[in-house]
Amino acid sequence: MGATTFLFDPVVVHAAAAAMGIILITGALGKLRDLDLFRYAVENYGLLSGGSAVLFARLFPAAELLAGLALILDATRPLGVLLGLAVMVVATGGVAINLLRGMGRIECGCGTGGQRISWGLVVRNLFLCAALVLAAADELPRSLGAIDYFSVAGAILALLVLYASANQLLANQPLLKELQS
Repeated sequence: MGATTFLFDPVVVHAAAAAMGIILITGALGKLRDLDLFRYAVENYGLLSGGSAVLFARLFPAAELLAGLALILDATRPLGVLLGLAVMVVATGGVAINLLRGMGRIECGCGTGGQRISWGLVVRNLFLCAALVLAAADELPRSLGAIDYFSVAGAILALLVLYASANQLLANQPLLKELQS
Protein backbone atom coordinates (compact mmCIF):
# COMPACT_ATOMS: atom_id res chain seq x y z
CA MET A 1 0.00 0.00 0.00
CA GLY A 2 1.54 3.28 -1.13
CA ALA A 3 1.36 6.58 0.74
CA THR A 4 -1.32 7.91 -1.61
CA THR A 5 -3.40 4.76 -1.23
CA PHE A 6 -3.09 5.00 2.55
CA LEU A 7 -4.02 8.70 2.76
CA PHE A 8 -7.13 8.29 0.64
CA ASP A 9 -8.31 5.11 2.33
CA PRO A 10 -11.83 5.60 3.75
CA VAL A 11 -10.56 4.75 7.25
CA VAL A 12 -8.06 7.63 7.18
CA VAL A 13 -10.48 10.13 5.61
CA HIS A 14 -13.29 9.31 8.06
CA ALA A 15 -10.90 9.41 11.03
CA ALA A 16 -9.52 12.82 9.98
CA ALA A 17 -13.04 14.23 9.57
CA ALA A 18 -14.29 12.89 12.90
CA ALA A 19 -11.17 13.93 14.84
CA MET A 20 -11.31 17.44 13.40
CA GLY A 21 -15.03 17.58 14.17
CA ILE A 22 -14.34 16.69 17.80
CA ILE A 23 -11.45 19.18 18.03
CA LEU A 24 -13.56 22.02 16.62
CA ILE A 25 -16.58 21.15 18.78
CA THR A 26 -14.56 21.01 22.01
CA GLY A 27 -12.75 24.25 21.13
CA ALA A 28 -16.08 25.97 20.49
CA LEU A 29 -17.61 24.65 23.71
CA GLY A 30 -14.60 25.91 25.69
CA LYS A 31 -15.16 29.39 24.28
CA LEU A 32 -18.95 29.27 24.68
CA ARG A 33 -18.60 28.17 28.30
CA ASP A 34 -17.11 31.57 29.14
CA LEU A 35 -17.87 34.10 26.41
CA ASP A 36 -16.59 36.99 28.53
CA LEU A 37 -13.19 35.35 28.86
CA PHE A 38 -13.09 34.67 25.12
CA ARG A 39 -14.11 38.27 24.37
CA TYR A 40 -11.27 39.41 26.62
CA ALA A 41 -8.85 37.18 24.66
CA VAL A 42 -10.15 38.63 21.38
CA GLU A 43 -9.63 42.18 22.67
CA ASN A 44 -6.07 41.26 23.78
CA TYR A 45 -5.18 40.47 20.19
CA GLY A 46 -5.67 44.17 19.45
CA LEU A 47 -7.19 43.51 16.03
CA LEU A 48 -10.81 44.29 16.98
CA SER A 49 -12.28 46.58 19.59
CA GLY A 50 -15.59 47.50 21.11
CA GLY A 51 -18.67 46.16 19.39
CA SER A 52 -16.74 44.33 16.69
CA ALA A 53 -14.80 42.34 19.32
CA VAL A 54 -18.05 41.45 21.09
CA LEU A 55 -19.68 40.37 17.82
CA PHE A 56 -16.63 38.33 16.80
CA ALA A 57 -16.49 36.67 20.23
CA ARG A 58 -20.07 35.48 19.74
CA LEU A 59 -19.92 34.48 16.07
CA PHE A 60 -16.51 32.77 15.99
CA PRO A 61 -17.33 29.93 18.42
CA ALA A 62 -20.70 29.46 16.71
CA ALA A 63 -18.94 29.05 13.35
CA GLU A 64 -16.42 26.71 14.96
CA LEU A 65 -19.21 24.61 16.47
CA LEU A 66 -21.12 24.48 13.18
CA ALA A 67 -17.94 23.42 11.34
CA GLY A 68 -17.31 20.64 13.84
CA LEU A 69 -20.86 19.34 13.68
CA ALA A 70 -20.90 19.47 9.88
CA LEU A 71 -17.70 17.40 9.69
CA ILE A 72 -19.36 14.48 11.45
CA LEU A 73 -21.85 13.66 8.68
CA ASP A 74 -20.78 12.70 5.15
CA ALA A 75 -23.52 14.84 3.58
CA THR A 76 -22.41 18.04 5.32
CA ARG A 77 -18.67 17.35 5.39
CA PRO A 78 -17.79 19.74 2.51
CA LEU A 79 -19.46 22.61 4.40
CA GLY A 80 -17.64 21.57 7.57
CA VAL A 81 -14.29 21.53 5.79
CA LEU A 82 -14.78 24.98 4.26
CA LEU A 83 -16.06 26.52 7.48
CA GLY A 84 -13.35 24.74 9.50
CA LEU A 85 -10.63 26.05 7.19
CA ALA A 86 -12.08 29.57 7.47
CA VAL A 87 -12.04 29.32 11.28
CA MET A 88 -8.46 28.03 11.25
CA VAL A 89 -7.24 30.72 8.83
CA VAL A 90 -8.79 33.51 10.92
CA ALA A 91 -7.42 32.13 14.20
CA THR A 92 -3.96 31.39 12.80
CA GLY A 93 -3.82 34.75 11.05
CA GLY A 94 -4.55 36.54 14.32
CA VAL A 95 -1.81 34.60 16.09
CA ALA A 96 0.74 35.21 13.32
CA ILE A 97 -0.02 38.94 13.14
CA ASN A 98 0.50 39.33 16.88
CA LEU A 99 3.70 37.28 16.85
CA LEU A 100 5.05 39.48 14.07
CA ARG A 101 4.13 42.52 16.18
CA GLY A 102 6.10 41.06 19.11
CA MET A 103 3.01 40.29 21.21
CA GLY A 104 3.89 36.69 22.11
CA ARG A 105 2.86 36.95 25.76
CA ILE A 106 -0.91 36.98 25.19
CA GLU A 107 -3.12 33.96 25.77
CA CYS A 108 -4.35 32.28 22.61
CA GLY A 109 -8.05 32.12 23.50
CA CYS A 110 -8.26 28.62 22.01
CA GLY A 111 -10.65 27.44 24.68
CA THR A 112 -8.03 25.22 26.31
CA GLY A 113 -6.89 27.87 28.80
CA GLY A 114 -3.45 29.01 29.82
CA GLN A 115 -1.76 28.70 26.44
CA ARG A 116 0.23 31.62 25.06
CA ILE A 117 0.48 32.28 21.36
CA SER A 118 3.64 30.98 19.69
CA TRP A 119 4.97 29.87 16.35
CA GLY A 120 4.40 26.33 17.61
CA LEU A 121 0.69 27.15 17.74
CA VAL A 122 0.85 28.32 14.13
CA VAL A 123 2.52 25.05 13.12
CA ARG A 124 -0.07 23.03 15.07
CA ASN A 125 -2.84 24.90 13.26
CA LEU A 126 -1.22 24.19 9.89
CA PHE A 127 -1.34 20.48 10.71
CA LEU A 128 -5.01 20.88 11.66
CA CYS A 129 -5.64 22.55 8.29
CA ALA A 130 -3.92 19.62 6.58
CA ALA A 131 -6.22 17.24 8.46
CA LEU A 132 -9.22 19.27 7.27
CA VAL A 133 -8.01 19.05 3.68
CA LEU A 134 -7.57 15.30 4.13
CA ALA A 135 -11.14 15.10 5.45
CA ALA A 136 -12.31 16.63 2.16
CA ALA A 137 -10.40 14.13 0.02
CA ASP A 138 -12.12 11.77 -2.35
CA GLU A 139 -11.70 8.47 -0.62
CA LEU A 140 -10.82 5.31 -2.50
CA PRO A 141 -13.87 3.31 -3.53
CA ARG A 142 -14.08 0.38 -1.16
CA SER A 143 -16.68 -0.70 1.34
CA LEU A 144 -15.85 -0.65 5.00
CA GLY A 145 -15.91 -3.88 6.97
CA ALA A 146 -16.41 -4.39 10.69
CA ILE A 147 -12.68 -4.21 11.43
CA ASP A 148 -12.49 -0.91 9.53
CA TYR A 149 -14.90 0.72 12.01
CA PHE A 150 -12.63 -0.32 14.87
CA SER A 151 -9.70 1.08 12.90
CA VAL A 152 -11.53 4.40 12.44
CA ALA A 153 -12.22 4.57 16.19
CA GLY A 154 -8.59 3.77 17.01
CA ALA A 155 -7.31 6.34 14.53
CA ILE A 156 -9.64 9.00 15.97
CA LEU A 157 -8.36 8.28 19.47
CA ALA A 158 -4.75 8.36 18.28
CA LEU A 159 -5.26 11.71 16.52
CA LEU A 160 -6.96 13.19 19.60
CA VAL A 161 -4.13 11.99 21.88
CA LEU A 162 -1.59 13.52 19.48
CA TYR A 163 -3.54 16.80 19.51
CA ALA A 164 -3.79 16.81 23.33
CA SER A 165 -0.07 16.07 23.61
CA ALA A 166 0.81 18.92 21.25
CA ASN A 167 -1.43 21.28 23.25
CA GLN A 168 0.20 20.23 26.52
CA LEU A 169 3.69 20.79 25.10
CA LEU A 170 2.66 24.21 23.78
CA ALA A 171 1.11 25.15 27.13
CA ASN A 172 4.26 24.06 28.99
CA GLN A 173 6.64 25.76 26.55
CA PRO A 174 7.23 28.88 28.73
CA LEU A 175 7.97 26.70 31.78
CA LEU A 176 10.32 24.51 29.76
CA LYS A 177 12.21 27.59 28.56
CA GLU A 178 12.61 28.76 32.18
CA LEU A 179 13.97 25.36 33.22
CA GLN A 180 16.59 25.49 30.45
CA SER A 181 17.89 28.86 31.65
